[in-house]
Amino acid sequence: SDTACVAVLALVHEAVRHASEQLSRSGQLLPAAYMLVRRNPQTGAPLTYPTAIGMACEKPFTSHDDYLEFLAMLRTEATRLEAIAVALGGEAEAEIEGDPRGRVAARERVFYLRIEDGAGVHHLHAAIEPSAGGGMKLGTLFDAGAAADDLPEPLLPPVFS
Repeated sequence: SDTACVAVLALVHEAVRHASEQLSRSGQLLPAAYMLVRRNPQTGAPLTYPTAIGMACEKPFTSHDDYLEFLAMLRTEATRLEAIAVALGGEAEAEIEGDPRGRVAARERVFYLRIEDGAGVHHLHAAIEPSAGGGMKLGTLFDAGAAADDLPEPLLPPVFS
């Protein structure tokens, strides 16, 4: 629906805003997740309208097990709060293809955002680049197209009736 689309767009805007603030403040991006939920996180009571909530990690993951533990916690919260969309963001390295001027492919820092909603999984990314005033900033956000999903199972709970 149009309402769900607007809500998912709000999650994307919140993730980009949060990432931009982190980059300008510290020069790095920490993992973060954002959910559009139908239940109050404090009381569990149904909400009148889906509401966006976010959670950021205090440090980068130190192991793959830390990452899997974070995903398991996210799945549990998505089920408990009847999430209808989940956005998972952070920093990654990506191989950027060479350009027509003959530059070769290079590994560069990127902001990635994996969004899961009723329409499926979407992958977005933006280069992390130097800003004019010093420090780092996000480049243009791009849709990665039909990229393979890197998670073995969905973050969202089965559809609630």
